Amino acid sequence: MNVVKLSAGAFQLTESLRKSTFNFNRFLNVARWNFAINRSQYLKLALSLFLVMSLPLLLFILKSVWVSAVTHQTAWALASIPGIGMGTWMSACFLLAWPILAGYTFHNLLTKQSRIKELTLPASNGEKFLFHALVTIVGSLLTYVVGYFLLDILQYFYVGIVYGFSNAHWIPYTSIFFSTPEFTNNILSILGDNASLWFVLLGDVSSLAFLSTFVLGNAIKYRHNVLWTILFHWAWGFFCLICLGLSIPLLTNGTMDWLWRWLSGLGADGAIALVKWMVLLFFCAITVFCWWQSYRLYCRAQITTKRNK
Repeated sequence: MNVVKLSAGAFQLTESLRKSTFNFNRFLNVARWNFAINRSQYLKLALSLFLVMSLPLLLFILKSVWVSAVTHQTAWALASIPGIGMGTWMSACFLLAWPILAGYTFHNLLTKQSRIKELTLPASNGEKFLFHALVTIVGSLLTYVVGYFLLDILQYFYVGIVYGFSNAHWIPYTSIFFSTPEFTNNILSILGDNASLWFVLLGDVSSLAFLSTFVLGNAIKYRHNVLWTILFHWAWGFFCLICLGLSIPLLTNGTMDWLWRWLSGLGADGAIALVKWMVLLFFCAITVFCWWQSYRLYCRAQITTKRNK
């Protein structure tokens, strides 16, 4: 009997060690299974993002078709094709939609049946979690980039069919995306005309931190998590405003004179650099904390809990 127990314990230990190490074949099997089961869900999210990003071009096509049918004049439409502004529009739409897409990171855990299937997959939690993380980050970025190629194809065929492929005048959006100065200008136009590369870096890190909070929100609650995460951000912003209002008297009545003396000792450039690095490290800490907690919650996922019944 003891030999049987020892053999069973050794087998369980071997299995746990085998599953704790990363196995690329198991990871590929998880990816194949998820894409096979959730293909329609991924297609709906990708199509929704593409339709929002392509809205100016679609409106232009509908408008030109209507005007051409009424006036029988098509020459004016070539001059009004959405151009450089499409890059700014698509970047803004993606930055707004990315957190919402992050709220679907663990959509496999939405129902009891899907949780059973997810938790019983023959793979480690790290492999399954990595797949969901890659779909959220890389998959969304890939949809964003592919959207430029699809818009080029859509615009080229529309202009070619209406005005002729030989002398069609169209604006390739792909070159706008892959042209570094133009792409940088699109990002800078979102952050402001006087934005520097430091603000671009800060904007990227803060956007990643903001995105990570939606991933954590989905790990905490599977239903209506996007709404709850947005409400949390509103509550947190209101709390920060109250704390800022309460701290202003402390900064002006001499209670915090030691802080001003310490900052003045650093000099203007030193104080600005310190604030920059503190803000950057703050957003990095939020990002690491959110992903770490998301992984812990994913590993502890149950079929039913008080939050997810």
